[in-house]
Amino acid sequence: MRKSVVVLVILVAGLAWLWIDQKAEASPHTVRTVTRPPMENIAHERLEAFTTLNEIRGTLGMSSLQENTALQQAAQAHADYLVRHKISSHFEKSTQKGFTGSAPMDRALRAGYKARFVGENLSTRSRNGLESLHGLFSAIYHRFGFLNPSFDEVGIGIAQDKKDARNTAFVYLMGNSEIARLCSTRSFHGTGRYVYGVCADTKHRIDARAYDRARNAIKESNPKILIYPYDGQTDVSPVFYQETPDPLPGYDVSGFPVSVEFNDRFFRKVTLVSFELFEEGGGKMTPVRLLTKGTDPNHKLTRRQFALLPLKRLKYGTTYRAKLVYRHKRKTRTLTWNFTTIHPVETLKTIRKKKTTLTLKAGKGYWLYFEPTNPHDVLGTMQYPGDVYVRFVDRNTMRLVLDPEQTRGFEIKGSGRRVRIKVVR
Repeated sequence: MRKSVVVLVILVAGLAWLWIDQKAEASPHTVRTVTRPPMENIAHERLEAFTTLNEIRGTLGMSSLQENTALQQAAQAHADYLVRHKISSHFEKSTQKGFTGSAPMDRALRAGYKARFVGENLSTRSRNGLESLHGLFSAIYHRFGFLNPSFDEVGIGIAQDKKDARNTAFVYLMGNSEIARLCSTRSFHGTGRYVYGVCADTKHRIDARAYDRARNAIKESNPKILIYPYDGQTDVSPVFYQETPDPLPGYDVSGFPVSVEFNDRFFRKVTLVSFELFEEGGGKMTPVRLLTKGTDPNHKLTRRQFALLPLKRLKYGTTYRAKLVYRHKRKTRTLTWNFTTIHPVETLKTIRKKKTTLTLKAGKGYWLYFEPTNPHDVLGTMQYPGDVYVRFVDRNTMRLVLDPEQTRGFEIKGSGRRVRIKVVR
């Protein structure tokens, strides 16, 4: 009598994990919780994240971020703190173990960074550096952080719980080397304008002209306009889930945001006329929500940052055209660009009903896309046989690979969905 194992997969925080022992013996209908394997090499993940981040910036024409020892030390300390306390936050409590500073700036100063001008991005429960970055670039506030034209150096900290591989933290702490350099020079004592309060020593004075040159030097080395996804980009995720703070209250799943930032070194004032997204071979994408300084629910965007958030997931393997019309110096200008979403490498099966029957071929691979029926329709706990290979692409899509010797059918169920799989040779 063949023994069956039901694998239970729980999706948390937009991520999935999978680790199946195909040779395990169990009594009929035993439920095994799927666990995630640990990262094998933290140093490699840090290098992968650093390299990928600079590759993205480079594709946009931005300057590379350089590694900074103090920023890395501060980022690593915060990553360790987050894993120790199993939380996701930019802030620490002085009463808890591992405390190195309440806010990112405090932690950077404690690690020896000279300037108070820093920015921090972080993700938790990511499987690796690539997943961490892809998730953060789908989150609009964190994306703007990575693409800030004022930053030119970074420190990356990564931590993982030895007993729970799901408990991970990736911290990216960024700064401006030119301002940090000025904070390391002698305090200004001459006549004329000066600034203070920007260095570790708040009384340290910097000549105002030198400060302006330092602040603008890095901006001048970056593009005048930053768009993302960039023109011609492929393999763009079709989906955005959630971010803290939440730019899209009331939605757990929506389409991938499209963003534009005007570098304030070159644009003193810019007026948005329209921002639209079109599907190839189709019409304008609706419904959408436009985020500006005035409409941003969390008041994070500047007057030169704009984001278009489709309220429904984009389609797989589809090209989209973004069109932005703006006014600058009394002239109306139009900016258009294209990008293409991920094209499944295997047959895509879209599931729209609560109960579905699919006939699939043994030895083949499939993407099962559970199309959201409402703004909160994401997969939660899912069950399927233990001898079936399943990997989660995102919280609505499963990659299923059938063994060439597979003959019997089975079910995948959970989150109000039930899919009956018939297998043919």
